Amino acid sequence: MIIGYFDYIIIGILLLLNIKFWKTKFEGKTGCWVGGILFGFILPLISLTIEVQRVKITIGITDSFEVLYTYLKFPTYWIIGIVQSIITGIKLSYMEPHSDESDGIE
Repeated sequence: MIIGYFDYIIIGILLLLNIKFWKTKFEGKTGCWVGGILFGFILPLISLTIEVQRVKITIGITDSFEVLYTYLKFPTYWIIGIVQSIITGIKLSYMEPHSDESDGIE
């Protein structure tokens, strides 16, 4: 399975967080490097490890080509991360600019 149980859980959590994100007013700046590290390396590596362990327990690994598809988890999570950053960018572009009263301009 290119998308396993762990992936479905992560996608569900992202959907819930995006719904909450769209309903609340967002203050502050987002950290792109956190999303890059999460979706670029950490989450695909965890998902790959879980999938290899699942295959090892259920049918056993007879050769390396049986789990070769697990490397597709990296581009899958990269696409999810890009979509997530686009969603965040859209939300931030619709927000009203925050006026700072301490700048002296009235």
